[in-house]
Amino acid sequence: MSIIPYSESLKALDTYIKNYNAQCTSVAEKLKQSTISTAKDLIRIYGLELLKIKYNPLMPLPPLRTNNKHLATISNTSGRTIQRHIKRLQRAGIITHKKWRGSRASYDILILTEILCITKAKPVENLNPDRNKSNKVAIDNQVIAKNKTTTCPHRDTSNNGYINNIIIAVDKWKTDTSSLPLTLSSKSRNATGNSFTRYTGEIAPKKYKNAGETARNTRVTEQTGAEILESNVARSVSLNSYADKLWQYAFKELYTATPLTNGQIKTAKRLLLKWYEPVSDENLELVHQVYLERINIVRKYLDKDSSRFVQLPNRFFDPKNPSGFTGTKRWYQKTLRQNKKSQEQLALQVAILKFKNNEKLDTALQKPRLAMFLSCEKTVKALDKPDLLSLFYKSVAEFM
Repeated sequence: MSIIPYSESLKALDTYIKNYNAQCTSVAEKLKQSTISTAKDLIRIYGLELLKIKYNPLMPLPPLRTNNKHLATISNTSGRTIQRHIKRLQRAGIITHKKWRGSRASYDILILTEILCITKAKPVENLNPDRNKSNKVAIDNQVIAKNKTTTCPHRDTSNNGYINNIIIAVDKWKTDTSSLPLTLSSKSRNATGNSFTRYTGEIAPKKYKNAGETARNTRVTEQTGAEILESNVARSVSLNSYADKLWQYAFKELYTATPLTNGQIKTAKRLLLKWYEPVSDENLELVHQVYLERINIVRKYLDKDSSRFVQLPNRFFDPKNPSGFTGTKRWYQKTLRQNKKSQEQLALQVAILKFKNNEKLDTALQKPRLAMFLSCEKTVKALDKPDLLSLFYKSVAEFM
């Protein structure tokens, strides 16, 4: 029989997180699904370790000893991601205590007993979690000193030796991630060189002023009475919608024939959301169209040579990866320059041809030469290219 009743514990966790997220004033502060999955893994591991040490419920509850590397292996993610999840769970009050043990980067953690459901505690529905007072949450009968401790040792001593797929033309320099497993990177996803996003970290909470701003409607949750800005909810739905549409298009164009794990797909969608979060509401559609065009450019690049391939999505869409989707910014800008140059050349040829065709007409049908010349000259001058204007003068000089 399990020490921790998982069904009750997970239900209590979901209720706690629902109440916590309802009190957050911005989308960035809320606990995401990936963080919630880590919390569920911790509860599951905790229950197994309590069975291993034959824990007596009459004794004080020992802490769980674990480490980022082991949790990353279980969750199919990176150690850096687990580190961020642990910090967010601490801020939310789910992890009430953390103490470094110094051995192989291990640490002891204590989980809120109301969530574990081992002892009788007040109902989770009545809890009012406060991030600034998380260090004051009662630990009940959990102790660390001089107690038998559960352990989760390192079980992955090295990577699998895989080499990430790299878009050949984008990867013009040697990176320090050239030999990593085909799973989540351990590098941070806290920045991007994209001129549309400029993502540099989590979005700071916005402070809204009520005076004169009647457009910002609010609603109150039944469980906690906390107010949630409707604009935040609408924006969250909008961002997720754009991220889903971009992933569906990218999958159809780039990954139809590539076997992907659920973890890779889940991570790719989470990364795509990061590309949209810093974008203002009025620019979302414009930026979305730019991202679609950048996917098209990659597709055209792959079609030119069957030996070419693209990185897996959980690496390709990482904003910190210069050889992935971030690198396609240069391709897009180069394409824009080429298209603009082609349009300018076309406009010049049309102006020259228009003037010459007028000269070839019968005198009765011709428009006045000077008027036609000035009209064509005005068209070329609008391009603001002195070299093109010189070519125009040179082409029509024989008729003047």
